[in-house]
Amino acid sequence: MKKIVFLSALICFFFSANAQKEYKLQYSFKKGDTYEWSQSASVKQHLVGPGFDQNNESTVKANALLKIVELTAKGAKFEIEYTKLYTNVPQANMLMDSDGDTTKNLPNKIMQAMKGRKFNFSLTKEGTVESVENDENLWSGLTVANGFKEAQVAPMKQALENSFGKNSIKASLETAMIKYPENKIKVGLTWNNKNEIGSPIPLKTENVWTLESAEDLAAVVVGDGQIATTDTTKVITLPQGFKATTNFKGRRVVKSHVNLASGWPETSKAYAEQKGVMVLLAGGQIPEDMKMQMELSTESEYTIKKK
Repeated sequence: MKKIVFLSALICFFFSANAQKEYKLQYSFKKGDTYEWSQSASVKQHLVGPGFDQNNESTVKANALLKIVELTAKGAKFEIEYTKLYTNVPQANMLMDSDGDTTKNLPNKIMQAMKGRKFNFSLTKEGTVESVENDENLWSGLTVANGFKEAQVAPMKQALENSFGKNSIKASLETAMIKYPENKIKVGLTWNNKNEIGSPIPLKTENVWTLESAEDLAAVVVGDGQIATTDTTKVITLPQGFKATTNFKGRRVVKSHVNLASGWPETSKAYAEQKGVMVLLAGGQIPEDMKMQMELSTESEYTIKKK
């Protein structure tokens, strides 16, 4: 009888000890460390407007090297360079591939010129991208000396800056990361934070994160975020040059496998849906405001691997 009581007490102690274990989730940084970062996304878009009902699909891929060049009080400063850029929108007959043929394809040539152009960002231990700097270096190869004509490059560069401006780069990096809480966390508990995209569309995601499991050096973190437009009156410029306002709402869920020793999410998968309205504003070829219903779904995968 005493043995049974002892074993019962031991089992209770074992489960109690594991249930109460706390984890300090944060990124670790060492000067000189380099990470390979990759992103792939499949995007489906459904547009309904006056006299048309249109479906579009696109694929986006990007690979980059992230090198820690300086340790800071809050985290680290990185040097980043893209090693691959790829966008394919079949319905618009648009293919931009940094590894594709550049002899007859200007978009491919521009993508190739952006490869290897180094700029910087700062990341805190909790996973916030504090700043993006020197991003103008991305365009430093688009010169006459490299065979580019300003009249050809200018229209495409303006559109690309929507995807590679400071706010968009910040949002892209943070989307692949996890924003950790300041305090220690236990399995099953949650914490909240938000991500904002200021350009071109002003969106905010209110995230609820959960430490789903943790064992040895591996953890699983899941996120559930509510997406909403922060400013429905902000006028944005679309790649085609049209002006518009937007009002979207949606949801984004993500599951990440995290290395507890380094804090880095090694693999992540995410799914997002948005629905709402885009209003093309009167001007040029549009005689009056045009309201369009829009649905957008995105499946994304991210990997971050230390070299």
